[in-house]
This record gives sequence, structure tokens and C-alpha cells, in this order.
Amino acid sequence: MGFLLLSLLFSIVGSISVKQSAGFQKIIPGVTSFIFFGLCIYYLTLAVETVEIGIAYAIWSGASIAGTTFAGILLFNEKASKRKFLSIALIVVGVVIL
Repeated sequence: MGFLLLSLLFSIVGSISVKQSAGFQKIIPGVTSFIFFGLCIYYLTLAVETVEIGIAYAIWSGASIAGTTFAGILLFNEKASKRKFLSIALIVVGVVIL
């Protein structure tokens, strides 16, 4: 489960780097996004050795969406709405049911 959490963290940081790269016009954030997504996939690969792939991917994708959404709200002043929070809640419920 530790590898899955690392993968999730790298996914969120990679997404933040993509936003900061301004369409890959800025070199450093653009390069770091590739590094973080590479680490994300590496640790996701390690995670699926001990966790079922369907469960691992559901947790990873749902938590990545939620984490990236919260990062956008906190770091980039993106709009926080009831619809976003309801959507994230539904994702969490779906993962828990799985």
C-alpha cells in the first residue's frame, strides 16, 4: 500500500507541474512533470505486485482526481463548487464499494 501512496503523491505533483509548465512553455516544470509521472508509473507498477490491479487502479485514479482537484483549488484559486465536492464524494464512495 505504501507504493500506491507514493504513486498517488507523484501523480498529484506531476499534475501540478503540468499546470505550472504553461503548456510546456516553461522548461523546468515541463521536465519535472515527466519525472514525476515516470515515478508515478514506476511505483504503481510496484503496487500492483501486492494489490489487485483493479483495486489499485481504482484507488489510484480516484485519489489522483480528488487530490489534483484539491490542489487546483488550494494552489491555483480554481473554483470550489458543490458539484466538485459531490463528484469527489461519489468517486470515494465508488472506490469504497469496490
